[in-house]
Amino acid sequence: MNNLLEARNLSKFYKEGDEEIKAVNNIDFVIKENEKIVIYGRSGSGKSTLLNLLSGLDTYSHGEISYKNYKYDNQHKKITQLRKESMGFVYQFHYLLKEFTSVENVALGSMILGENKKKSLKKASDILDKFGMSERLHHFPNQLSGGEKQRVAMARALINKPNLIFLDEPTGNLDKDTSKEVISYLDDLADEFKSSIIVATHDPEFRNFSDKILTMDSGVFV
Repeated sequence: MNNLLEARNLSKFYKEGDEEIKAVNNIDFVIKENEKIVIYGRSGSGKSTLLNLLSGLDTYSHGEISYKNYKYDNQHKKITQLRKESMGFVYQFHYLLKEFTSVENVALGSMILGENKKKSLKKASDILDKFGMSERLHHFPNQLSGGEKQRVAMARALINKPNLIFLDEPTGNLDKDTSKEVISYLDDLADEFKSSIIVATHDPEFRNFSDKILTMDSGVFV
């Protein structure tokens, strides 16, 4: 398998008064095509900051990141386009638009890339069906359970069949059984679409999901 994303000597430092906070400290990281990596760590360990750096949502202090051999170099405009075309995102909070139905929330991801509304809604309907949500297509977020909302959020992240999906505490608000269910759907769809996945979490249910497990503490892998 080829390397999809690679980071070398990656660091992110903050200043708090006279103190320098090393949120990510000189990390090397590689994920290959169709690989699943889980990053465990307590709150404040730096795992969310690392995800933001790897996805280009935050700028790094030094080091380098390359995605499909394209070097980031903190070039915001190019990285933004890269995210739209090739990456998906799922967070602890689903961030669904409350005035849109499930199928409309998912279709937006396709429409942003220029697909027309009819085709986008068809794609959204198809992927929601794969997530077991065919009976909830026209429900609004306030009519869905927590697990259903997170399935919609995952469907939205997957609609453009991204090469790489970032998940930051995706099951943080779910109970154990719902967490298992959501992870199972994600696993099946990621395999079908051949997407690589990076999960930052403290949920032990992800242990059987990944190809590789990394543990982070104080900005470094331990």
